[in-house]
Amino acid sequence: MEAPYFFHALKVNEETCYGCSHCLNSCPTEAIRIWNGKAVIDDNKCIDCGECHRVCPVQAIYVEEDAFDSIFKYKYRVALFPSVFIGQFPEDILASQVYHVLLELGFTHVFEVERAVEILNETILEYQKIPDKELPVISSFCPAIIRLIQVKFPSLVDNILKLGTPSDIAAQFYKKKLIDQGIPEEEIGLFYITPCAAKIAAIKSPVGEKKSVVSGAINLNNLYNRVYRKIIEGK
Repeated sequence: MEAPYFFHALKVNEETCYGCSHCLNSCPTEAIRIWNGKAVIDDNKCIDCGECHRVCPVQAIYVEEDAFDSIFKYKYRVALFPSVFIGQFPEDILASQVYHVLLELGFTHVFEVERAVEILNETILEYQKIPDKELPVISSFCPAIIRLIQVKFPSLVDNILKLGTPSDIAAQFYKKKLIDQGIPEEEIGLFYITPCAAKIAAIKSPVGEKKSVVSGAINLNNLYNRVYRKIIEGK
């Protein structure tokens, strides 16, 4: 295979995999083959859509994420999370309780990324007014779609809307906010909470940038379990 040019969050546990081929049959870019009874992912075809992870009957394909303790490399630790994270909890658990526990676990600041959507929407509306722009205009929101275009439809790369995602904009906003308060940039860690393999991969290997403004990614499901357990123990 050629040298990989993407970071990938999806990995295969060879000890668990038994070569059932569910992942091979579900992959939209034909990035998976079975060699010697084990699934092998072609790094130059994989788009981290997570379909293989979803269909694997024995969870042999997993999402590689940053260890939770990696947040403590920074003095100021910001949890950037989608509002769906709050929506996962039972109705009797308040958003304020979730915020409080996130701070107890080690974050110093919490911020919902949807608060950046209004800024993004205004910019998109302004872009739509530009005459003679390249059509169709393809949203840059989903990193799996961006990589699908790069891998399968490279002629459409120039049609991708050159705007950051809500998580990127939220991270830039909050980082500037802390810097304006006199906090040194190197002491700020911004961690995006997400269940999405493609978004984790995009943080490690951003399109069009040398380095993401986001410091790392924490798996939403694992963090949910930590927070929920702590809330229940505190009742």
